[in-house]
Amino acid sequence: MADRITWLRHQFKGEGTRLRNAGLLALITALAAMALLGLSGWFISAAALAGLAAGGPAVAFNLLVPSAGIRALAVGRTVSRYFERLVSHDATFHVMQRLRTRLFAAILPRIPGPLSSLSSGHLLERLLGDVERLENAWLGQGQPALVAIATAVVLLLAGFWIAGPAAALAMLAGFITMFLLLRHLSKVSAEPLEQRAWQREQLRGDLVQTLNGLPDVLAYGLRPSLLEQWRRRLADLAALEHRLALRHAITQTLIQSLMQWLAVAMLLILITPVRQEVIDAPMALALMLLVLAAAEVTLPLAQAWQGWPDTRATVTRLEALTGTPIPPPAAGGSGIPRSDGDLKVSGLSFAWPGQPALFSGLDLQARAGAPLAIVGPSGSGKSTLLHCLMGLQRISAGEIRFGGVSQERADSDAWRQCFALLLQQQQLFTGTLRDNLRLARPDASDERLWQVLEQARLADLVRQRGGLDHWIGTNGMHLSGGQGRRLSLARVLLRDSPVVLLDEPFTGLEPATADALFDTLHSTLNDRVLIMVTHDRRHAERMENRLVLDL
Repeated sequence: MADRITWLRHQFKGEGTRLRNAGLLALITALAAMALLGLSGWFISAAALAGLAAGGPAVAFNLLVPSAGIRALAVGRTVSRYFERLVSHDATFHVMQRLRTRLFAAILPRIPGPLSSLSSGHLLERLLGDVERLENAWLGQGQPALVAIATAVVLLLAGFWIAGPAAALAMLAGFITMFLLLRHLSKVSAEPLEQRAWQREQLRGDLVQTLNGLPDVLAYGLRPSLLEQWRRRLADLAALEHRLALRHAITQTLIQSLMQWLAVAMLLILITPVRQEVIDAPMALALMLLVLAAAEVTLPLAQAWQGWPDTRATVTRLEALTGTPIPPPAAGGSGIPRSDGDLKVSGLSFAWPGQPALFSGLDLQARAGAPLAIVGPSGSGKSTLLHCLMGLQRISAGEIRFGGVSQERADSDAWRQCFALLLQQQQLFTGTLRDNLRLARPDASDERLWQVLEQARLADLVRQRGGLDHWIGTNGMHLSGGQGRRLSLARVLLRDSPVVLLDEPFTGLEPATADALFDTLHSTLNDRVLIMVTHDRRHAERMENRLVLDL
């Protein structure tokens, strides 16, 4: 538990002043509300007793000071509550913003790598769902608990000062009973909360996967069965929520009843001191009302204690995510490659963790003006080889050298700037054609964008669709597979990198378009190092050099 609290404190680091101010304002609000009820009760009872008294005492009773105090407490409670909400939410939102940024920064270098086993839906649940749950770590749990503890101390001191040890002991017994109830609630809620978190994570992961594969779902008629499956899963989740809500309601009812009985106990304990004229009746009523008003402070405690196991599990998940060792980068030095048009690979080996080598002792040399074709059966490592060349995967052995610098001694950003990669599965982003192209070069002019579209044989289609502001939809859904492929290729061309790596650039294109595009690439990239993975024997045979990978 200490490790989790330390991790949470680290996340809230930098917001300590705001959080302390928020806690102080919350305590002032709670004490003002209690004092308001206590003073009002004292004022009404004292005024009534003064009115029943004969002549002089009634005339001598001071109405102005208590009434002014009531107005001050009423206004102060409202003002402090407003500023408490403002300060605490402001601090929490700052923490949530930083935490999401840190998590995103932690996820990126670990994929591909130790987080590759988590689906996009599971990672999205970490980034959104888990961070949202941590929002209550202070607002819904930490702050209410601290305010309740401080209020309990004030009540114990007030009870001891006004009514003596008996009242203080009665309060202490009530607070201990309340603590045991809350602890029991937290304990019995741990398992349902864990099940709920697991079900939510699975639901979000399956939802993202279903939405990504929605065309296949509709094509194969899976919609009715998936809907029925989701109804059952949501019903199970609702049953868990109902169990948790029932336990929360029962505990909250018991706590509120306990506070009410504690107030009654204070009244009974104070009967004897009042009769003995140790304290006056208005003061006894004020103490009883103070205890009764403290029920508002205890109101959020059931939810806070019930949610603590969920917060603890959330912290454990996020701590495991951020604490996962980052794989060493492929390029981890400070060397800056120069564009000398010569890429050399010697003794290259690569193996996925726990698996045999995908390729071993691989040698190749690629030069500007002498394109290299990589061919071989599926699964022989062609795409992985391109990833290794660009530095997306760290090689197991051997050396990759470009621009007079080996990959392991090169600066990571500088090395990747020298390479442009067309992935086998291209990624198009929701937005316009211009947005997707400028990912490669944000400062590119429209004239340059049209130039690469011409080279990719896509300019005529873009003009028909309304120009560069054409909205391509989620994952380029408004484009065909071949059109999306050419858009990704245009993005690679826009990068103007000295080394161009193309993984099956003509997938989804008819032969005539593929041949014309091959000729364009051959002439356009004549001054660059061009390495192309292809299954098309005709294109491979037209390239000057070939590398064959076998299983």
